[in-house]
Amino acid sequence: MSNCDEKMKHLLIQSILIRMALSSNNCNSQLQAAKSNLIDLEEIVLNWAKKIFDVTKSRSEAKIKKKYLSYNINWTKLFQESLEPTYSVHGAGRANIREGPKDEKVLFRTTFTNTTQRDQEYSFKTERATRSTSTVVIEKGVCRGMEVSLKLKTPCEVVEAGAGFHQEVMLNHIGENTNEEELMWGVDSCVRVPPNCETAAELVILEEQVSRDFHIENRLSGKVLVTVTNLKENNSLITVLEGNIADIIRGVSDYSAKGFTVENNVSELFRSL
Repeated sequence: MSNCDEKMKHLLIQSILIRMALSSNNCNSQLQAAKSNLIDLEEIVLNWAKKIFDVTKSRSEAKIKKKYLSYNINWTKLFQESLEPTYSVHGAGRANIREGPKDEKVLFRTTFTNTTQRDQEYSFKTERATRSTSTVVIEKGVCRGMEVSLKLKTPCEVVEAGAGFHQEVMLNHIGENTNEEELMWGVDSCVRVPPNCETAAELVILEEQVSRDFHIENRLSGKVLVTVTNLKENNSLITVLEGNIADIIRGVSDYSAKGFTVENNVSELFRSL
């Protein structure tokens, strides 16, 4: 029997690992640097509320010690709009993007042997589940305490890869935001083997890693309410402060250096990674 070493490969994309963060061996130090570059909107509003309360408090309210004052922010009247993200590779434009080599991995291999004098057909059928992971780190931008609350549109080339990713990725907190998607898929092929030959059939996947920097324009408008209570008197209400978010941002001495622009009653901030 002759040995016709004919190899057939079924190529499928298994997963795309999106690390929309700068690649480095020192991830912890990068994360600390990212936190230091985040602007805490909660801190800005609290500082504003404390200044307003100091100016407007009555004589009886002035007698309350600061350690007993509690400030609680209500964000329900604040509107936030995130525009379409702009993607790049370390500052390069989309036209200059070049990806690294794809990694081939063999999931399944079998050999079909035909000892007859005629062509034979064999069924090559299998089902698999593959997992795709996206990790996003915000290195510069705005947060509210430990929360971010941002929808990031997934890059087109990632969605088109068919690896199970949704159109948007949710970012809920500072630090790393990791999402996993599992995709069920199958292969059902017919393998034709010539007379007195062997055919090796392999199920091969292509694993690709994609890295992107992103830049988002974030618009804030509306009002915030701050409730001031007295902890010593069973958290009793002292007063409620209301402020326009654009006016609050204007009150920050170096708001333009922090990345804010204010036009009419809308404040804009650029988030980037």
